[in-house]
Formats: sequence, C-alpha cells, structure tokens
Amino acid sequence: MGLYAKLATAIAEDTRLPRDIKCSLVDGLYQPFASLAVGAVSGSIVAAAAALWSNDLAITLAATAVTIIGFSRIVLARTYLRERTKNVASYEKWETYFTIGAFAFAGSLGVLSFLITTQSSNLALQVITPTFTIGYAAGISGRNAGRPLLAIGQVLLSATPLSAGLFLSGDGERASLGVLSLLFTYGMMDITLSTRDIIISALVTTRDKKALAEKFEAQAKLFDIALKNMSHGLCMFDESGGLQVWNNQFIEILGIDPQLVRTDATAKSLFRLSRAKLKLSDGETSADPLDYNKATEILRSRDLVIELSDSRIVSLMRRETAEKGSVIIFEDITDRRRTEDRIRQMASYDDLTGLLNRISFKSRVSDAFEASGETANAFALHLLDLDRFKVINDTMGHPAGDRLLQLVAARLREVSQTSQTIARLGGDEFVIIQHSVRNNDDAIKLAERILHELNRPFEIEGISVSVRASIGIALAPEHAEDEDRLLKCADIALYAAKSDGRGNFKIFVQDMELETQARQKIEADLRVALINNELKLHYQPIVDLQTGKIICCEALLRWQHPVAGFIPPSDFIPVAEDTGLILQLGEWVLEEACREACNWPQDVSVAVNLSPRQFNDLELATQVVKTLERTGLPAARLELEITESVTLGETHKVIAIIKDLRQLGVSLSLDDFGTGYSSLSYLRKYPFDKLKIDRSFVVDLVDNHESLAIIEAIIGMGRSIGMAIVVEGVETLSQLTLLREQDCDFAQGYYFSKPLNADNIRVLLAH
Repeated sequence: MGLYAKLATAIAEDTRLPRDIKCSLVDGLYQPFASLAVGAVSGSIVAAAAALWSNDLAITLAATAVTIIGFSRIVLARTYLRERTKNVASYEKWETYFTIGAFAFAGSLGVLSFLITTQSSNLALQVITPTFTIGYAAGISGRNAGRPLLAIGQVLLSATPLSAGLFLSGDGERASLGVLSLLFTYGMMDITLSTRDIIISALVTTRDKKALAEKFEAQAKLFDIALKNMSHGLCMFDESGGLQVWNNQFIEILGIDPQLVRTDATAKSLFRLSRAKLKLSDGETSADPLDYNKATEILRSRDLVIELSDSRIVSLMRRETAEKGSVIIFEDITDRRRTEDRIRQMASYDDLTGLLNRISFKSRVSDAFEASGETANAFALHLLDLDRFKVINDTMGHPAGDRLLQLVAARLREVSQTSQTIARLGGDEFVIIQHSVRNNDDAIKLAERILHELNRPFEIEGISVSVRASIGIALAPEHAEDEDRLLKCADIALYAAKSDGRGNFKIFVQDMELETQARQKIEADLRVALINNELKLHYQPIVDLQTGKIICCEALLRWQHPVAGFIPPSDFIPVAEDTGLILQLGEWVLEEACREACNWPQDVSVAVNLSPRQFNDLELATQVVKTLERTGLPAARLELEITESVTLGETHKVIAIIKDLRQLGVSLSLDDFGTGYSSLSYLRKYPFDKLKIDRSFVVDLVDNHESLAIIEAIIGMGRSIGMAIVVEGVETLSQLTLLREQDCDFAQGYYFSKPLNADNIRVLLAH
C-alpha cells in the first residue's frame, strides 16, 4: 500500500475512533512533558547559537521565532496538564492549540535550517542546525504518531526547507545530503503511519482490558452487595467440604458466634454449633440434635427443614457447583409457617367470632353421623338466626353489627356444654350440634336456654340493644342421614319459627317443607307482581279530632294474587325485607302514592312508610326529589314515616338524613312509637314533625290506665316541642270519649277501621 493510501486509510479510521481513544491520543501529545520541554529548550539553544554566530538579521529573526514558539509550547503544555481533568470534554480545542504550536515550531525551525544552509558560512552552524532539525523530525514521527497528519506536517515543515537549502547551496555533496534528507522525510512519514497503527491497537487493547477489568470489578461489587443484602443466608463449600464463602445472614439465621465461623470450617461443625433439630414432615420436631448424616441425605433429594433452639424454623436448600462443591441457602420461614398455621385456623374457624366455620361444621356433622351410627346415639342440629340483626346492622353500622355477633357467640358458648359444637355459618346465622340427644325434650331444653340468654339486652357502644332469635331444630338420624339434608331440615324449621312470629323455636316436621316451598313461591310471585302491576295501594285516613276533617292519608300496600287471592303484608313484607326487594317495593309505593295524592284536595297530604334499608340508602333524598318532580306533588304534601328502630346507633348520621329530607320541604313522622327502644328523650333528640303512638297502647285503653298515663306523657312532651301527635287505633267512640275525659289533648287520630282503595278514598275526600 502506498504512502498516500496509508494516510487516507489512517484519516478514515480516525473519524471512526471512539471519543475516549481520541481523547487519549490528544493527551499523549502533551505527555511526557519532559520530552516536549527538552525539545523546545534544545531548539532555543540551537537558535540562540545561530543568532550569535551568524550576524545575519534573517537568521536572528528566525532564531527568535523558534525560541518564542518553543517556550510558548512549554507554557501551553503545563497549562493543559494542570487542568487535565477539566479538558477531557474539550479535547478538540486542545488538539487545535497543540497543532498550531507544533506547526509553528517545526516551520520556524525549517526556515532557520534553510537560512543557515544557504546564507551562513559558519561550518559549526551548518552541522549543528541540520543535525538538530533531522533529529527533531525523527523524534516527532515517533512522539506524535498517534495523530499522523500532525506528525507528518511537522516532519515536512522542518525537514523539507532543509532539503531545499541543501539543493540550493550549489554544492554536489550538499545536494546529495538534500536527497538523503528527502528520503529520510519519506521514511519518517512511513514510520509515523506504522507507529500510529501500533499506538491505536495498543490503546484499543488497553481500553478493552480496562473496560473488562471494570466490568469484573463492578460484578464483584454487585456480588458482594447482593451477598450482604440478600434476605437468605448463604454458604459455599468446596469439594472437600470446607467453607469458602458466607454472608452475615447465614450467621444470624443459625445464631452462630461470628468468631467461630472461619474459612475451611466444616458443615458438620457449623450445624453442631447451631444446635438445630430436624423438623419432621408431620409438623413434629425431633427431640435429638440434628443428625448431620441424615440431614445430608435429606438435602440430596429435597429441602431440609430444621428448628433452632429459639424455636425459629429454617429451610435449607442445597445445590451442587460445577467444581463439585455445594451451595446451601438458608431461609427463615418462621413467619411463613405462622401464616400457614393462621390460614389453617382461618380455614377452620370464623375470624370474627372464633367459632367453627361452615366447612368445619360440615365436617363435624359428618363425624357426628359416623359416631351416631357406631353408638346408636342421636344428635340434634340447632340452626339459629337473629331476628333484628339487619335492622341493627343497617342503623347502627357494621362495626356495631360485628360486635353484636361476637357477644351472641360468647353467650352461645356459655349456654352450650363442652360436648356441643358451635359454628357460625355466615351473617347472623349460627348452628349448634347437640350430641347424645335422647329425645325431643333434650333439644327443646337447649333451645329454651338459648332463647332465654339471647333475650337479655346487649350493651353496644353505650346503647342497650335487644335482639330475639329464631331456632330451627332437626334431629339425626330421624330427619336426615346426611349433613346437607339435615341442615336443610333445620333451615326449613327455622323459617317456620320466623313465620310463627319469630323469637321462638320449631322442630322439623314434614309439613314445614311445604310451607317453605310456599314462602319461596311468594318470593318468586312477588317479583312477578312488581312486573305485572298486581300490587295496589289502599289509604288509611288520619282525622283531626278537633275538626273532624281528614288531613292526611297513609298509604298501605296490598297484594291481590291472581291465583292465591289476597296475601296480607305480614306474609310478603318480611320476604321482601329478607331478599332486598323492599327497596324496589318502596320506590314503587312512593311513586304511586305521590301520583294518587295529586288527585286529592290541596289540604290533604299523603304518608308513606320507609323501611330501615330505604332510610339508609344514600340516594334516598335524590329519589324523593325525582319522584316529586315526575308526579308534580308539592313537597309539603308528602309525609315520610320511619320506625323507631332507624334511630338506633349513628345519631349524627340519622339527624343529617332527617335534615336533608326536611330541607326538601317534606315532613317526617316517627311511626310505631313505644314498640322498641325509643324513650321520651328521643323526642328532643330527633327533629320529627309528627309522632305516631302505636295502637298497642289503645287496644285495651278502657281497662289499661298505665297505657293512658304513657299517652298523656307523650302528648305533653309533644306539645312542649311543637310536635303533632297521632294515636293509632282510635276507632271506637268509647276510646275517643275516654281520651277526652282524661284531658288527652292531641291533634289527630284514626277514625276509620279499614283502609280504602284509591277510588273510595277519592269519593270520601270529595265529600
């Protein structure tokens, strides 16, 4: 390859060199500093000699330029080296500075050589100056070979003028030296390019080795960091079983004194120090210290679990290395084992009450069947459901409901004997397995004790709460021979107890199954009735007893089944409440009642009952507004009635809901006062517009002076706070006369014994 081709190749390769390589090449121009300084000083000495010995102005000027440029390059190199770390980012600038200085020094030296060769007769100068120039050119080709254009340029600028001077001297011998000088220049250029390849190759190799070393160092640091920070303990043994690598977690997990852990320690000695015991597969722990040989045998096929002296559980996993050594990883699984135990506990027991759950209950029933078959002993299943739990849960909130369930579970434990099994199936449903039942009387006695205990009030958040329970009883093997059928029989008996007024118990009989099917049919038919518009509203007039004028009519829901005929609310309303249909029913009743009231005189309002679930619906106020907008009924003519059970628990929430409804212009009544938990203090706490005293106070009013006294007290309280009082059930003249004789001054009361349908109520209101 020719010199030009080599140079072109070098230039092309130079553009592809990485930045760090180029930076290193520029750095090499300024280093070593000593050689650069020696060259500059030597050139200045030669130049000074030429100026002194020649007495020639041109030579003196050239010599001065060599000296000034030389010392300037020394200053530049010193500046670069002093700020070397700052100059890496701008190496191109420093390469330019160096190139200008190098070309200027080489060019001035070449001019000086040319002038001395052509104008000076001083033999010493003619020997010293060319010799220094040739030596300088030779040094440049090696020193700056990494930047070939720079090195070749310096060689040409210094050596070419010398050759020209030798040719122009007219002397044949000098002309021969000029030819040799040109050949020398060519040789230096070729050497420069060859040296450049060596330098670049060396730099690339050094760079790669450095990068590889840095990578290995980084990996070693990462390995060390990972080893120190991993949550697991780790130790590595060589082929002979000597310890080679370990981390702090290994020492901490095994609880070994760190001073006793050293390189080449054996695994056997380490396990002896840990005082570990083998954890058996069935959950038990070996009574003896860990047998190293047995542990090694286990580790060859599976993980090893050990228990330490402080009761921590550790899992060991062994892996062989390519060098026939082994790595053992230690994991503290104490928390995991505790969690697994808790999961097993949760799988068998109810988290809220601590009683057995449904899965465990079914297993216990299955065991009871098996035991009864072997001993011929019968057992009974008591399925229990809290009658007012949904009301309390909705009104007082879920935390209060949860607390009630816990208190009920505690009482069931007190009532039941240790030989009986108690479980919570979910919600407010509990079940008791009564073992060794000789006859129905044994089951009845337990059911009576349970009802007696649960009828006592519970204290929740400072509020006395009473709940009743209904119990369904099924006997095995009399009623069923498997757990599913037995539970179904108890469930059927439970619904029979609820249908009979709640707060009691029933033992399963075959006829109950037909009643349950009838109840399920009511639910299905009720859904159809909503779609087919089978439900109707009747209206109970409320009369102002001072004027005898009807001022309000209470909407009452009626259902005329196309096949079964009239179905009383007492049959289908509980079904609606249990299934959640009460919300849909309530929305329909509100819409229909408001629409019908638009046909009445403007001074007659309509009263609509709200269930506790409706009252606690966050969309209630919005629903009322939309209903009034659709029907066109003024808000002042709508009266919403809620039962006193709504006022339990979350007082602030209840007051806020009442205020929201009253702001709409709707009036609110407290219905059935005196049947639950309310006291006269409730009348001051909640801003009701009207209070309706339950009919139970006036049914036997003539003979019951205690009821009369209560009515008088309520009327007096209502009058003091501006609340209207309605006494339900004032249907006979004798009752009305008695109230007036006792000076019971109340505003309103019922006058008609039977509700009227929409057509009849319109006729009545028209007259």
